[in-house]
Amino acid sequence: MSRAIELMIRMHSEKTPSMQRGRATLTGDVILGVLGKLQHEHPVGSDAMMWRWLNDMYAFERLQKKMEELIPEDAKRKDLCKHMITLALMVFAEKPLEPQQRKLTSLWKNHSEQARRSKRLMRTWQVQINVMEKQLDGDSAFKTAQLVAAIAKRKQWIVDERQRLEEYAKAQAKKSCQCPKCGGTGVTRVVDTCSGCGGSGGVTLKADGVRKHLRQAGISQVSDSVWSRELEGLFERVLMGLCREGDEVSMIFGVMLCLECSQS
Repeated sequence: MSRAIELMIRMHSEKTPSMQRGRATLTGDVILGVLGKLQHEHPVGSDAMMWRWLNDMYAFERLQKKMEELIPEDAKRKDLCKHMITLALMVFAEKPLEPQQRKLTSLWKNHSEQARRSKRLMRTWQVQINVMEKQLDGDSAFKTAQLVAAIAKRKQWIVDERQRLEEYAKAQAKKSCQCPKCGGTGVTRVVDTCSGCGGSGGVTLKADGVRKHLRQAGISQVSDSVWSRELEGLFERVLMGLCREGDEVSMIFGVMLCLECSQS
């Protein structure tokens, strides 16, 4: 991530960013002005940058509408073409789709700091339950009732903690495709390939897995001719175009900020 992109992200966070070089300082107003100029001169690249890094849904909608202009007039499955454009936008921004969210949820439930904390608590409570269950054969009815109540309370704690972990994992899975097991590095224990993401550092929909995703999503069978003639090429054109425009505008954005900083 470039310094310019970092400033843009911070620009939309709670803390106001600044870029200082010597005595020259870029304020938030200057950064917004540069973003406005970029939007005017490079609308597609600017929207691509805003969608990828800021999750700007208005930018997503503008990109969707713009990319739909690439659909051939004689396309037989225009509905699928629009769906392919949506998939390309999601892949470009590294947004996890439902199948990826399910896998990421499982990873977050097993390989996050919250998971380790929750499992530690649940193990402790389970040990306490096992100990108290062995004491239920005592002669005192009062003590037995206390133990039963304590056991029931801890069982409920375990249920609540498991539910809390589930909700946490689902929320994290929607935020990013980064693999929580390896932290995005693709390796564990220095040299071992991460089994969670297969060494890629994230759980994302790859270009070569789009057709499989369509089948998993319950979309009707796509013939080989329609796939090769209409869908595959459209997906690649949209994805490559977004990457090219986004990278170009990100570079221009950085250059413009440096110029503003040097002139202030």
